[in-house]
Amino acid sequence: MIACSSSAAPPAERPQPQPAAIDAAPDAAVDAGVPDAVANAPAWIFRYQTAQRTETWTLRYHDTSALITVETAQGVTRYIGSANDGASLALHVATATAKLELDCKHKKRPLSAKCNDAKGKPVDVLDCYHPDFKEPMPFGREPGVEYVEIAGCKGYRLIAR
Repeated sequence: MIACSSSAAPPAERPQPQPAAIDAAPDAAVDAGVPDAVANAPAWIFRYQTAQRTETWTLRYHDTSALITVETAQGVTRYIGSANDGASLALHVATATAKLELDCKHKKRPLSAKCNDAKGKPVDVLDCYHPDFKEPMPFGREPGVEYVEIAGCKGYRLIAR
């Protein structure tokens, strides 16, 4: 994933990837703004948190339009573009200088506030895959899903409110 100077949010057992190659040709949709229906659509949230970095990804989509915002310590980046929801949700979004494509599978994951809780309540998520990474970024409805590497937890859990 590309988010300014940040790389994707892979699980820690894999080395930190370098940023993927960027297709610098921006889409015209980037400057067209975000339709109200997308801006007001339910938020799907994924957070990646380690001692070195925290990124919060928020996905909103409606019909054929999508918005992803990525919040980091350096600021907020907005990716705007298209959504095609069928067997999976295909997202093609861009900033003025970078493109991002995700293939998101509708899944249920057992999640709770506990780390890697296999007995947690099944929660609807969008397991979003970037072509350069094996592991998905699971987006969940607010409060969202996070992958953390902190004392006592290395894995997925619901974001605490």
